[in-house]
Amino acid sequence: MSIPVPFTSLAQVLKNYNSATLITLREGGFAKVMTVDPILKGGKILVANPRQSIKQNVAANNHVTLLWQPLQRHGWTLIVDGYGTIVADLLEIQMHSGMLHRPRAHGDGPAATVY
Repeated sequence: MSIPVPFTSLAQVLKNYNSATLITLREGGFAKVMTVDPILKGGKILVANPRQSIKQNVAANNHVTLLWQPLQRHGWTLIVDGYGTIVADLLEIQMHSGMLHRPRAHGDGPAATVY
């Protein structure tokens, strides 16, 4: 089960989540996974002080994914795909798509709220 989340709704939806998991791709290798605390500003998603490995990954492949796990059992996972750019000490992410997702087997969980 998936529900689209446009950027215009992202700030409201994020009120139901805490830290995110940032996923970048190493050139010719496995994914790099890191916990981050992104903020929204100026139409972009910002991650402050990305590690050097994140900077290298984004330089090689700018496709990134942010994943917020639900706080409640059988809740909705928020997934955002986007394009990353390193600007000074920030990872700037231009959102490509966003969705709330959970398997049908978790249908007994809380209702989704998209504004």
